[in-house]
Amino acid sequence: MTTPDERETDALLAAMLAPPARTGDRGFAVGVERAIDARAAYTRARARFWRSFAFEAAAVGALLAALWLLSSAPLLAPYAGPAHWGLAPPLLLILLLWFGTQRWRQT
Repeated sequence: MTTPDERETDALLAAMLAPPARTGDRGFAVGVERAIDARAAYTRARARFWRSFAFEAAAVGALLAALWLLSSAPLLAPYAGPAHWGLAPPLLLILLLWFGTQRWRQT
């Protein structure tokens, strides 16, 4: 059983050792919320970029396949010699990279 002296000592020690009462730091909490929102927006923009870039890469691949199929057609074979194929892949790659940089700048 505790005596009144011990209870007073316990209360005095609890008051002395208790952390000081502080108000919440609202500015810090708002900053953290903004950082979380900015991170989520960046993640969504990045996913949107890669999705559109993949679509454009598929479109350029389809264009390359169409050029290849057209060049193998008997009617167009004389016009599409091996020299024409030397420029097609690098030009389509440049087109693809241009699409990618334009999409990246929009996000």
